[in-house]
Amino acid sequence: MRTFLLAALLHVVSADFTLSVGFTDDMVLQMEPEMASIYGDAPLSTSQIEVSVNDGKSVVETVTATVFADSSWKATLKPKPMGGSYLITATCKSGCSGLDSNSSVLVLQRVTFGNVYFCSGQSNMALSIYFTFEIPEKTAEVLSGKYSNIRTFMYGSMGGAMPSYTPRYTTQVGLTSWYNISYSASIPEPTDKGHVQVNPFHSFSATCLNFGFALTDLLEREGKPVPPIGLIQSAIGGTRIEQWIDNSTFVSCKNGTPAYNSNLYYGMVTPFVNTTVKGFLWYQGENNCGEVMGNSMTKVGYGCYQVAIVDLWRRMFSAAEGTTDKLAPFGVVSLASGGSEGHGQHMAHMRWSQTGNYGLLPNPAMPNTFLAHAFDIGDPWGESNAYYQNCSRLDPATGKHGPNCMEWNDDTWDADLKYLYPAVKNNSAPFFMGGIHPRIKSPVGRRLALAYYNSILGGTDVFTGPTISGCQMSSDSIEVKFNKTLLRN
Repeated sequence: MRTFLLAALLHVVSADFTLSVGFTDDMVLQMEPEMASIYGDAPLSTSQIEVSVNDGKSVVETVTATVFADSSWKATLKPKPMGGSYLITATCKSGCSGLDSNSSVLVLQRVTFGNVYFCSGQSNMALSIYFTFEIPEKTAEVLSGKYSNIRTFMYGSMGGAMPSYTPRYTTQVGLTSWYNISYSASIPEPTDKGHVQVNPFHSFSATCLNFGFALTDLLEREGKPVPPIGLIQSAIGGTRIEQWIDNSTFVSCKNGTPAYNSNLYYGMVTPFVNTTVKGFLWYQGENNCGEVMGNSMTKVGYGCYQVAIVDLWRRMFSAAEGTTDKLAPFGVVSLASGGSEGHGQHMAHMRWSQTGNYGLLPNPAMPNTFLAHAFDIGDPWGESNAYYQNCSRLDPATGKHGPNCMEWNDDTWDADLKYLYPAVKNNSAPFFMGGIHPRIKSPVGRRLALAYYNSILGGTDVFTGPTISGCQMSSDSIEVKFNKTLLRN
């Protein structure tokens, strides 16, 4: 069985020898038990490519790559233990006429092996950590050396899509770099900090980063080994779920929106399907709120697409045996308040559909998945940036707070969030397009990490919020019952 996924249309034979996007110095490759792969394009389908792995002392592995009819190539490595700092060299041994000695050898430096997570969705996944209340504390922690195990790779940005209507299994489109966040947080920034002008740490996904922070903290607290964590961000604002699936998956569900289907799956997911990953994180739905929520059982609407995207991504990333697990963990974030795009009446149905219409994760249609609810973590100040209307500052005209304000009391705050109290009270973080992008993202990352650890990694603590098991009406009341088993208490 062919282990490399190819486009339906063959590539034009390249005169260059290249690594595909996502392979740079300082990258994280998936550690054991999975096998990591390295791939790119060769000058000819008859080229011979050799990949060697050096652990800093000696060459520990040499692999002859498979070169396919379209001149793309792929080398799959034996499973590697956690950590290390490797030098990986890909050499075009023959079929390289026209290439000088420099362009026939590709080198990756300071490569480490850890767990790699693919973070995708729309604007609340793409929202950079710069637009959050957590940024001063997290920047200081990272600069002090904390979270030095985390490295990031950003493909596209809030509005920087790279769409395609045919698959790009290897590509040079959107080349960028991996960063160890201890370094990227120290890169000087321009004085005018527009959204695309901050350094690579500040511009990276807040949700994805906070998952990495929280997972690191959790593993340390539990006395577990803390691996390098590689976070790949491929998320674009204002997108629909139909854009993140292929054409055949799109037509498998009814009531989709044809104008938006598949262009980001082909352009921004297929370049990574041959990358071995440990799991996926998905935060999307705002732009689907005005459409049919549907039901996964009847193959209609968002409920169908949510199940389908999990199945599709797992199937494509795991096509080569021994790489990504066929049931790789898949985390979903339910929409926060303020994220309905003007369709608030659909929010409850949307959150239900985000679970494939089961109400919780995992479930029979979505095994090995986990859920972080965000319905209670809307932006504290909503849509308005008029501070006195939101009770954060005095109205300069009257010297008083607004008429509907109540006294601030940090004693009522969650202990894990009290450090944010001054920043939230003073509304000190910049908005990005208002309340649709909540600026508190650390609880989202923490809930993802807790759900992942306790439902997938063997933890025994709670992995989901309160889940209704039933209700009963009487003449003057409604009794709501909750599933105590899920709360593990």
